[in-house]
Amino acid sequence: MSKSCGLEITPTALRAVVVDGNAKSWRVVAFAEADVPVPAEGQDPKIAFTEAVAKFVVEKKLPRGTLIPSLQAGGAVIREVALPFGSDDQLRKTVKFELESHAHNVEVDEVVVDFVKVDQKEKQTFLLAFAVQKKEIRARLDQMALARTDPPSMDLDASAVLNALLAGPAAGVATAFVAFHAGREGSYVYHVSGGLKLLRVIPLSSAEDDFEAKAAAEVSRTLLRVSGGKDLPQVMVSGDADDLPGLASRIGRETGVEAEVVDLFGTDALDIEGAERARRGGGAALGLALKGIGVDRVGLDFRREEFTYERKTDQLKKAAAVLLCLVNVFFGLGAVKAWQDRSFFQSRHGEITQIERKMFADLFPGEKEPERPLEALQSRKAEEQEFKGGGAHPIPKSALEYWADLFGQLKVQNKFFIETLSVSAVPGQSSIKMSGRMDPPEEAEKILQSVKTLKAFSAAKPPAVTQEKSMWRYDIDIPITAEEPK
Repeated sequence: MSKSCGLEITPTALRAVVVDGNAKSWRVVAFAEADVPVPAEGQDPKIAFTEAVAKFVVEKKLPRGTLIPSLQAGGAVIREVALPFGSDDQLRKTVKFELESHAHNVEVDEVVVDFVKVDQKEKQTFLLAFAVQKKEIRARLDQMALARTDPPSMDLDASAVLNALLAGPAAGVATAFVAFHAGREGSYVYHVSGGLKLLRVIPLSSAEDDFEAKAAAEVSRTLLRVSGGKDLPQVMVSGDADDLPGLASRIGRETGVEAEVVDLFGTDALDIEGAERARRGGGAALGLALKGIGVDRVGLDFRREEFTYERKTDQLKKAAAVLLCLVNVFFGLGAVKAWQDRSFFQSRHGEITQIERKMFADLFPGEKEPERPLEALQSRKAEEQEFKGGGAHPIPKSALEYWADLFGQLKVQNKFFIETLSVSAVPGQSSIKMSGRMDPPEEAEKILQSVKTLKAFSAAKPPAVTQEKSMWRYDIDIPITAEEPK
């Protein structure tokens, strides 16, 4: 069986209940309680409160696998709303905007809204809508993050008390009833008839003077509202008050309705430390803990919209999807770059081929242009050497050979266009002059350094580079150092 922890968080106190089991069978195994310390002088109250909550979770060794914290119902907006829809999807899309028209202090972009269906007729659905400020939810998540836990759900303390009531002493009650729950921070009044019909949050502390009279008056007011003074439902009393039996008697005397004290933890012995305090003040924490094991009789949850809970497996799936998307983008960009490089080199290859064809046409006018001019030139060179030297007698290099050597050394990486190329093969004064356009200007220096690696071109002079519109013009003078025949 798995453990679930409910954590009630109020401005002055923290209470936790741990249950072990499942929705069919469970038991309370631990209770913890602590007062919220006063912030030290100069300390930010919000930071101090967050640290106090996290410290409580750690020091009390609360199970963090499933931990459900509370939100204060006293800070929520609760209104009855009617909508002309029946499906939950339609209701959820419109209830926030309808609630805004009922409560002027609700900004739709600043709240998370959930609801309970109260009644449904042919063309109208009646709801009890609850709105909680997003900043309160965000603050609670920050507190839980500091305690290294991610709550799968969040609920109001008032609805958590009702969850404990409906899962415990009121589980078998089929008739309508009114319930009053007393608390040190405030009290709640419920009307239940086949489901929650009314929830009132009353700023009435059980520690106030004349608490019983005030509480009895609130219950009487609620009874009249829900019954019109006829067929008054029974009343259940629970919570943290010094004299719950006396409160039940007072309600009975003033309303004429039977009122009984109920224990949210049941009548069985509670074998845990702080059992008495748990029975009095642990109702909300119990309802939250039960919610964590699947016992949810009310159905509210404020982890919605941008606060929607994601399981660890869902988070891993999302991370994997993002990673896969990034990999696809990376390979896509790589493919685009490869296509661009291919286009660039294809254009350079076309330019060089045109130069080779011009060379062949100039040297062998009238002959049919070969498919591969450079190979044809190399073949003709070999034939010429064979014819003039008998194939084994070295002869001085011709201009054609130097030309071929030059093109063998050209390592073009960027824009480099040859517009004029001349070769002079006068003995002792041979040279190659080459000019054209390029970009960037450093390209000429790279070409020069590549050419100078050949001994015949080692005396090549630094290029003259000038800017011309969007390109750079270069002039390269390469004196040829003749190789002596061996």
